[in-house]
Amino acid sequence: MHTKSFFKNSKTLPFFLLIACIAVFIATASLAASGDTDALEYVAVVNNKKIPTEEFQLNVDMVKNSYDEMGFHLEEGQLEELKKIILDSLIEKELLLQESEAKGIEIDAAAVEEEIDTIRSGFPDAPTFEKRIQEMGYTLDFLKHEIRSNMTIEALIEQELASKVAVSDEQMKSFYDAGIENYRIPERIKASHILVTDESGGKEKIEEIRKEIQEGGDFQKLAEKHSQCPSGQNGGDLGYFSRGQMVDAFENAAFDLEIGEISDIVETRFGYHIIKLEAYQKEETKPLEAVKDDIAKEIRRQEVASRLQPYIESLKQTYPVEIMMPGAETEGK
Repeated sequence: MHTKSFFKNSKTLPFFLLIACIAVFIATASLAASGDTDALEYVAVVNNKKIPTEEFQLNVDMVKNSYDEMGFHLEEGQLEELKKIILDSLIEKELLLQESEAKGIEIDAAAVEEEIDTIRSGFPDAPTFEKRIQEMGYTLDFLKHEIRSNMTIEALIEQELASKVAVSDEQMKSFYDAGIENYRIPERIKASHILVTDESGGKEKIEEIRKEIQEGGDFQKLAEKHSQCPSGQNGGDLGYFSRGQMVDAFENAAFDLEIGEISDIVETRFGYHIIKLEAYQKEETKPLEAVKDDIAKEIRRQEVASRLQPYIESLKQTYPVEIMMPGAETEGK
């Protein structure tokens, strides 16, 4: 695999790496520094602020382990390219932080605590959250520091770039027209069913249930009582689905029903079903007015992304960068 093709959009990747830093810290189960460091105490200097080799190597280990967990083994050339990208990310992070300080941007402690609470809510309980941090060899204070840094950079980008992007109605219309397929909602139905497997009575059992329904039995209650599908706990409710989401026999029977109609017995590889059509929605396309806010956000995001690298390059005129790591100078440096 070619190195350049593995790390797509490498020019913009460093920024996204630093913004995703906290997610990597939390998502990676067991990281330790690989010890793959050289004699250098630091890998770069940004306006007299040194970036320690240890910090650089920890980031390399984290991203490399994330690739390993996804089943992507980095070859030597790819690893070297990754190191260059991560070094870029650390330099760019420092440039943005120094500019944030010069602009007087500060993040309230309560906002950092709120973000910590959001991350903590993704764990079963607080002790599990704290244990994960300890397993990583970090502290809660370190995590707060990284969150504050990322929030500070986001605030700078909002102030200096995002707030200056104006999105016109013409831009939104062009974006909408070009991606019209993204706003099409296919024909879909809402259905409930009762599933009986061979092990739970098979066709004989499902015939008894259908007869009970025909005699006035409540479909929802019968589903709760007899269905072997997890949906039985909700009265057999499968929610909305479109064509191609269910096995053919089930789908064909369901889409042939009228609202409120009960199907004949339908056999699939899962067992025997009785289906009830609850609602029907024809294919439609969301109007521009309904998606204008989302489109404006996406256009703004793309525009900020296109302006970010030139903005970072401009900061290098204010904050000199010296790279100490041999062979780390990348294109555009």
